[in-house]
Amino acid sequence: MEPKKIAIIGGSIWGNRGASAMLETTIGKLREAKIEAEYAVFTPYPLKDSKLVDDPQMEFLDSRPLALIQYFLKAVWGWLLARFGQNTNFSGGVKLLTSADVLLDIGGITFSDGRLMFLPYNILTIWPSIMFRVPVVKLSQAAGSFKNPIIRLFSKLFLSRCNHFFARGEKTLAFLKELGIDTKKINLAADIAFCYEPRYCLSTENSTAINQLCDSLDKLIISGKKVVVISPSILVLEKMKTRQPNYVQLLVDFIKQIDSNDIVFIVFPNASREGSKKKRNNDIRAIELLRDAAEIQLPSPLYKRIKWVAFDVNTRGIEEIIKRADILLASRFHAMVFGLRLGIPTMVLGWGHKYLEVMKKFGQEGYVTDFESPNANLAKNLLEVLEKKKLIEAEIGQALVAEKASSNQQFDYLIRSIFDK
Repeated sequence: MEPKKIAIIGGSIWGNRGASAMLETTIGKLREAKIEAEYAVFTPYPLKDSKLVDDPQMEFLDSRPLALIQYFLKAVWGWLLARFGQNTNFSGGVKLLTSADVLLDIGGITFSDGRLMFLPYNILTIWPSIMFRVPVVKLSQAAGSFKNPIIRLFSKLFLSRCNHFFARGEKTLAFLKELGIDTKKINLAADIAFCYEPRYCLSTENSTAINQLCDSLDKLIISGKKVVVISPSILVLEKMKTRQPNYVQLLVDFIKQIDSNDIVFIVFPNASREGSKKKRNNDIRAIELLRDAAEIQLPSPLYKRIKWVAFDVNTRGIEEIIKRADILLASRFHAMVFGLRLGIPTMVLGWGHKYLEVMKKFGQEGYVTDFESPNANLAKNLLEVLEKKKLIEAEIGQALVAEKASSNQQFDYLIRSIFDK
């Protein structure tokens, strides 16, 4: 039997490690279901991802805007030829987008008000496949609202042509229903990464450094130290750059306020592009700025209790760091997901409803702080979490069963409805 051709768009290995977790989980779950397949992964970092992953069943192709425009133009030309009975001779990315058995879109958020500049990209990721009747399934992601008339028009036009949409949150589900999408085509589903397992990891970045870090943490834990893990975000840093205190100062003050000889801190990137000067999907820059400010402002004994991870960390490495935490402070969505999945008491400093929706399902909405909140008191929240740690762990563990089942239904759908197994 010929292996299935599965195209995946919206994820990557390098860069945003939340996207990496979704990509690796999707492939890992399908492989566990014994789906014989070859995977065409459309990524903004095709060369880097190809170097990081040695897997003969995977091919990495370009998903940057210029490449998508080229795929689209070729697809349109081929579609016109086919209308006049001519053969199409596609190759490369356009061939895979127009002839795959399925296109899986794992983008975190698509088709949404406030993101008009991304609308052409959202359309181009799925239009060639829709044009050639390739089934398009949007795995757990956010969408909406659709108040902008331009976004509303194109969202209804293209989302109604997808085979299925798994909404990551009640608000997205409500937005899709209000848009008029067939209710048989939409379901609520928890984030893909709730099904992540370390064995799904596809890269081996800086494993020696991570092993050394974890060995040192284990010794500190045995000696009675509590571990506070911080996942900063270059996105929140940019959003807060005109505020007082700014993001870096807020985190420095947080560390200063909970100064205790019994607490050590780990600061790691959940999105990293080591060696790149670009800010996008690169929290290493935020960590470097935080480290510089901490070195100046914090007393030397406290500064020495902070371990800085300013290099690329893959999803397995992130798992190893977070699972050693007593508390996680996350400014990245998928760092929060990893914390909850591992049963770690988790606090959030972020923005938007997506964090609150997930934390509410675990009964932890009281520990979500919007970056615009004038009364943010992260230190007070942390001390409260430490005091209630056992109770919070039990609450997270109880809710996690349902979230994993919710996430897993996406793969049940693919196996049953797309691959007919």
